[in-house]
Amino acid sequence: MLQASLTRQKSRAKKGWASWVVDTRYVLADGKQSYHQTREDAQKYIDDLNKETTVHSRSVDSWKWSFYELAKSYISFVEKEYHAGERSKSYYEEKVRYVECFLDCIVDGKPIADMRVSDLSAGMVADEIMDQLKINRSKKTVANILGGVGKMIKFGIIKSCRTTNPLEDVEIKGEKKPKSKDKAERIADDVIEAIIDNMNPRWQLITNFAADTGVRQGEQRALTWGQINFDKCKVTIDRALKHKTTTAGGTKTKAGKRTIPLTRDVLAQLKELYIQQGRPNDPNRLVFGTEFNHPITSAKYLKRIREACKRAGVAPIRWHDLRHYYASVLLQIYGDDLWRIKNYMGHASIRITEDIYGHWLEDDEDNDQAVDKLTERKRRRSSR
Repeated sequence: MLQASLTRQKSRAKKGWASWVVDTRYVLADGKQSYHQTREDAQKYIDDLNKETTVHSRSVDSWKWSFYELAKSYISFVEKEYHAGERSKSYYEEKVRYVECFLDCIVDGKPIADMRVSDLSAGMVADEIMDQLKINRSKKTVANILGGVGKMIKFGIIKSCRTTNPLEDVEIKGEKKPKSKDKAERIADDVIEAIIDNMNPRWQLITNFAADTGVRQGEQRALTWGQINFDKCKVTIDRALKHKTTTAGGTKTKAGKRTIPLTRDVLAQLKELYIQQGRPNDPNRLVFGTEFNHPITSAKYLKRIREACKRAGVAPIRWHDLRHYYASVLLQIYGDDLWRIKNYMGHASIRITEDIYGHWLEDDEDNDQAVDKLTERKRRRSSR
């Protein structure tokens, strides 16, 4: 039986247009969307197709598929639509991003990517997956993610992976992003080390790179091998992902285009990663990308650091706090050279550097003065 999609578009109904839609694009090589005035007309269209068409599942073992296997098949399908001119590039990239957000979720202590598609229940979505997706996302963003994943599951139903969609009727939740503070808070070395120690090797490198370069998250997510200079031990920052997209553009400001020295341990780790990736000749290949050479989602960065903080038993920090940590290191080394610090941080002016981090210098100076005065007072008291 042909498992065509039958839905009603309210926007078309309001305009008096045929609003019942039969979608056969996922089940027929020449499939399309057809519009009908009534549900009965749409159902008759499906019945007529069933008389003419016999649809066979491409994989008799699809009922055994994991979500990872379903995702690969679905993304491949959408990619073909994109190359055929049926979908835009942004549509394709959006679906990849949404699916990757979903696959990164954990259910019963295991990655959902490893779970059999048929085993996912609505309760798992409501109780576990929703709590993970809502972190640092608005309700609207979560709805968009689940909408994209819903299309993948619909594709899975057609492929006979399962018979129902567990996302339907699940309450969408979201949480507001915390407001950032004007003044950065200093983080101790041992806290950063504890956080990194509680990550897997891949994320240890990603986190170590952020803490040792102070790059913005959008800059790191867009980083390519062409920006790494192994011979001179430095990285050139000249691109970043645009806000809420996977499209790379220029840096936040003109001053954001800069060159930053790399520590030798990070350079050694990058060399190992370069070898693991097969020494890619493409200078545009992402350093910290996914298997599909797609940027890792910003939500995944936040999730990884929150999990590591919890395991390390330290107060939770944001990914952006690694940039503040790098600034604190620079101030310890180059406290009298704000121009250098401004350049390494990519600030538009020294004033910005002073506004965000100047209080650290003031605190240190005040503390030194207090130590001297208290020591002198104690010395005078002892001499009486």
